[in-house]
Amino acid sequence: MQFTVTINQIKALEWGLNSQQALLFAFLYGCPSWTRPVTTDDGVFFALSKAKIVEELPLITDKPDTAYRLLKALDEAGLIQLSSTSSITLFRLTAKAAEWNQKRDGSEKYPTPPENKGRKRIRSISDKSPNKVGEKSEQGSEKSPTNQDINHQDTHQDRSQDLPEGAARPTQSGSLVLEVDRSDAPRVEIPADMPGPKDQACKTFKAWANYAMAYRKRYQCWPVWNAAAGGMLGKLVDRLGIDVAHSVAAYYLTINDARIVNDCHSLTNLIAKAEAFHTQWATGRQMNGRTARQIEDTQANINAAQQAARNIREGGRRNAFL
Repeated sequence: MQFTVTINQIKALEWGLNSQQALLFAFLYGCPSWTRPVTTDDGVFFALSKAKIVEELPLITDKPDTAYRLLKALDEAGLIQLSSTSSITLFRLTAKAAEWNQKRDGSEKYPTPPENKGRKRIRSISDKSPNKVGEKSEQGSEKSPTNQDINHQDTHQDRSQDLPEGAARPTQSGSLVLEVDRSDAPRVEIPADMPGPKDQACKTFKAWANYAMAYRKRYQCWPVWNAAAGGMLGKLVDRLGIDVAHSVAAYYLTINDARIVNDCHSLTNLIAKAEAFHTQWATGRQMNGRTARQIEDTQANINAAQQAARNIREGGRRNAFL
């Protein structure tokens, strides 16, 4: 997650950007300094996945589709130009976007000092305070970072941008992984020992990869892959759509319903109530047996109160003692 993003409110108001768009553009403005350039027929663009936006800017959104709609809004505002490859979104800043980092007189807010002057400045400081030269600052103690607009701290910017699409690399634990991002591939790290389909063009690959990775995270082992599992994953994709089935499959492993936990989050339960789990994923509200009973009890109390109110309005009912 990016810790600090600086917004030029004057330009944001002038360009008619809302807070989400302004925050995203402030982030995009510094991206060319670390994202991977990609040369296309239309020139040089920079790779930036929607998942990366969600990861770095959680205040904006937690949904990649929303991130892409915000990118489109900035494109329509003439601040960026969008493109894409088969696996990742590309963007580049326009000439209009350069005004973001300028003061009203047109000069840069944070100009780069000439090389000679910069060296002279460093030498004069070291001469005045020789005992401080070479001291190592504590982690996170940089009050005025070199890039005054963007301060990345532990954001892992090289996670996917420095890799070719579909490239494999080892994780810190040494497992082979595959990192891809787009609607036609999962946004998860795939260890080489994961069972199941390996062809990314397979209909069930993305849904299975997300389910299997979430399953292993919860139960510390891989789920069983067989023909029955493949058939159920195919039904899940058919019922929910290939664009969201994988997200629902991963979300399903976070549900703490006693019956589902007792079955170790089997695919049978996932398929049985696929649409219900989709609703829980979309709304972010889990529903289990106890929650359902609480809602039922609340409704029963409401019903009783409404009935009592009707009795009062109708003059009440006399019993044997009245």
